Amino acid sequence: MQAARLVDRAAPSGLRVHVSGRIVLFITLMVAAGILLAAGAMLVPIRAPLLPAPERFRYLWVAVAASLAVIAVDAAWIAAMIVRWRRHPQAPRAALSAAGTVYIEDAGPRGPRTWLAPLAVLRPELVPARLIAVTGATALGMVIGATMLGLPAWAIVSAGLLPWVPLMFVEGIRKYQHYGMYALFGAIALLQAGHLGEHTVQVIQVFVFNGDLSRAHGVFGQLDFETVHFLWDGLVWIGLGALLLRFGTTNRWLWVAFIAASFHEVEHLYLMFV
Repeated sequence: MQAARLVDRAAPSGLRVHVSGRIVLFITLMVAAGILLAAGAMLVPIRAPLLPAPERFRYLWVAVAASLAVIAVDAAWIAAMIVRWRRHPQAPRAALSAAGTVYIEDAGPRGPRTWLAPLAVLRPELVPARLIAVTGATALGMVIGATMLGLPAWAIVSAGLLPWVPLMFVEGIRKYQHYGMYALFGAIALLQAGHLGEHTVQVIQVFVFNGDLSRAHGVFGQLDFETVHFLWDGLVWIGLGALLLRFGTTNRWLWVAFIAASFHEVEHLYLMFV
């Protein structure tokens, strides 16, 4: 019965074009970001030093070397994926089929629970609710205390995050034991959400301070130097490569993220050397 239902839903019934809601959301966000950047480029004067012509191409060879290094590593990841798929050709299909079965049984093809299902992995499994409430109250008290002491913004935010570190560590270990690579997937997504938030604050500061880059370092301005950026983005790039080994055949967005991370890594390799 379940197999027949799957076949009926997969059978074509005339020419219909269905656009995924996620794609629409992604395109909308990209257009909004493009409009914001275009407005910033036209309305906010950025005072950046101009390099003389001889200096502009002085380190061109570094950019070429960085590009070749990233291409070589990406090729190694792709080769490893091909080898893995050839050794276990049914594994990705079985995983996708199982995911599709749960998808239909739990929420239907377009039910509201489908969008919320991925968030289920974030629910606490080991830490009790009482401890979460106590930690939240402690974090709030530390934020209030840091604010009353007149500490800078980065110290206030750090005070609010610090009590959550032990709980996140314990839950992270539990998630990895239970979900495996899915836990790594979630961790990278969560950390990158924080990374995006920090850069969003920097862009807002550029607008607020009328292009004064010396005052646009985000909340954690003390960490806004190239070594931190290089290590962070390099680990994200490598982590995405590891995720491709497991989910490369079932998640096209991982390929988009991996390609973007590769271009980003070329930039930071260049900046780290120069």
